[in-house]
Amino acid sequence: MDTIQALIKHYIESNGYTVYSISQQSGLNRTTLQKILSGQRKITKEIYEKLLPFFALSPIDKEELEQAFLINQIGPERFQTHMEIKRILEMSTSTLYQTDDSPYDLIVSNVDTWSNCMLIQGTYQIVNAIYSVALKNVTTEDHPFIYTFADMSHPYASIFFKPLYHPTFQPLHVKHLIEYQKTQMDGENYDNIHNIQILKNLLPSFAAFPGTFEVHYYYSARNRFKQQATAFPYYVITNTHVILLSPTYETALILSDKAIHEYYLHNYEQLLARSNILTSGAQTPLDLLNVLNGVDPALNYPICLNIQPTIEKYLTPEMIDKYMLESPYKDVIRAKLLERIGQLTKESHTILFTLEGLKLFTAEGKNVNFPDTLAARFDIEDRIYILRKFIEANQNDTDYHFLLLDPSKIHTSLNISIAFTPPSMTFLMLVRNDGNSMILPLEEHTLCSSIMDFIQTLPEYGYVCSVEETNRYLQEEIEQLKKQL
Repeated sequence: MDTIQALIKHYIESNGYTVYSISQQSGLNRTTLQKILSGQRKITKEIYEKLLPFFALSPIDKEELEQAFLINQIGPERFQTHMEIKRILEMSTSTLYQTDDSPYDLIVSNVDTWSNCMLIQGTYQIVNAIYSVALKNVTTEDHPFIYTFADMSHPYASIFFKPLYHPTFQPLHVKHLIEYQKTQMDGENYDNIHNIQILKNLLPSFAAFPGTFEVHYYYSARNRFKQQATAFPYYVITNTHVILLSPTYETALILSDKAIHEYYLHNYEQLLARSNILTSGAQTPLDLLNVLNGVDPALNYPICLNIQPTIEKYLTPEMIDKYMLESPYKDVIRAKLLERIGQLTKESHTILFTLEGLKLFTAEGKNVNFPDTLAARFDIEDRIYILRKFIEANQNDTDYHFLLLDPSKIHTSLNISIAFTPPSMTFLMLVRNDGNSMILPLEEHTLCSSIMDFIQTLPEYGYVCSVEETNRYLQEEIEQLKKQL
């Protein structure tokens, strides 16, 4: 992408101006404009907006110019980190979820015939080996496990575990130990691309793996020469084998010697003791309510990203009784939900929500915060009531604003909700194919800071519909529902 200076210079010339003539007509200081075009001075929003009326721009040209201006304001490293987070939001459902219950297309090897030390070549052969060992362990071991130490930013790393998404591996417990960078830019953690890539590669495992999992991390300065100089810097430990991996993930050494196995297992446990927890697997809606009840987003994060507008804000006690199903947790959830509603009525901040989430509520009456085992779907009258409440809130400057993410600018095929709790926790809520959700707590400061920073910047990227546009979407949904009455 061209820099803002190059683009402005191009549009000045292509619209028949010189620096002198456009400075005269716009009222801008010519020396200031010359310094901006030479990169000696940063362009301000005021100067940028004074220049825009003199340029004949197509919608695509304007979008490119606005993006270049934003990069100039926030810096290329921060922008690249934001775009990596945007790719997570736009991950396809097929990438995240295993939609076929049939076993992965692999030839199962007879693990019992392997030698104590075996060298294998090729990614497919390594995937097959991990799959074969894991399959053997889930059928013969009381507590089957896989512990990994690997560079999860490498695209091959996630491929190794995709065969384990099958229900057969429900007894399997997985632990990942990953290396995170702690890179600071001007006192803030913006250059976080490596860490975001790890999260993006792990998300399919989080969403589709049927067993239990933990992810641990440690901070380390990356030394690529040392990694390349080590023949097998990464490894996978199972109940019976150690699989050493090359830096390219194209060669592996499979070991089954008991002494070697014990050595690696002991070393891994020591590393875990010195690491931090990133996530310990999916949590329940009650867990999330417990955390959210202690947070005031209006004080900490004025903009939040949800799958849906905050439906709970407008629930009445009668609605809770109407839709909550009988379960051992009914009374506890009811009390927590009433507490949350009381808190929400006192807050004033902006909720960004997805078109997919809105459609899920209006078409099916589904609130993604509660699985179908805990709550029934909303009837049409109550859907209309709540949608009208969203419109009323948008028309009241002292209340919430509920703004739709512009579906033409950001394609949130992954329904995702992000909640922040100070000082360093983020909750990702992923909606499964069945409409129910899983909640993942992420506990790492730089990761949470980068995600939060991106969300606060979404309006500046032009990814958010205006109040008027959002209300038009909401009113259209109301009209469609009225026809069903």
